[in-house]
Amino acid sequence: MKIIIATDIHGVNQQLRALFQDFGNEVTFLSPWHGDGSPYDNEQEAVAAFQADHGMEKYQQQIANEAGNAPTILIGFSVGATALWLYTASEQCHPQSRAHLYYGSRIRDHQHRIPRCQTKVVFAEHEASFQPADIVANITHVHVECSIIAGTHHGFMNPRSPNFREELARREVKYLSSLIQ
Repeated sequence: MKIIIATDIHGVNQQLRALFQDFGNEVTFLSPWHGDGSPYDNEQEAVAAFQADHGMEKYQQQIANEAGNAPTILIGFSVGATALWLYTASEQCHPQSRAHLYYGSRIRDHQHRIPRCQTKVVFAEHEASFQPADIVANITHVHVECSIIAGTHHGFMNPRSPNFREELARREVKYLSSLIQ
């Protein structure tokens, strides 16, 4: 089964690739940007540019184009997780796909959407803009399992984030790998 990893606003980087190196050559990394990294000097500029250019819709379409209506393992982080949330709730998502979404904070803007495939949503306990526990109750569904990892902050899976937790990230990647085998 095809594997798509949709990155956060920082894009694809060597550290992220290294974290998922055991997944082999079946992985396609997608980013809100062309090429590796981000073309912006800081996160605030990147977020503003992403939002100004209808980034979420474009990212969702990029995912749909790559998945090609085939069963796919979908893994996403932050804006990548939210774009995947939108994709999983679209007719383009194959019902046999499986999604694992990490700290997709903008899912809160799309709580009415219902994924067509099995989806696991993992929130950090501490988010700057909202309380994850308030959203979990609204989005849990027969296809949606939600959890909040205690003691974490947004970005705990991103090697470039100040909130990165290497041991936790490796444990989550090992868990994801076990599901794919």
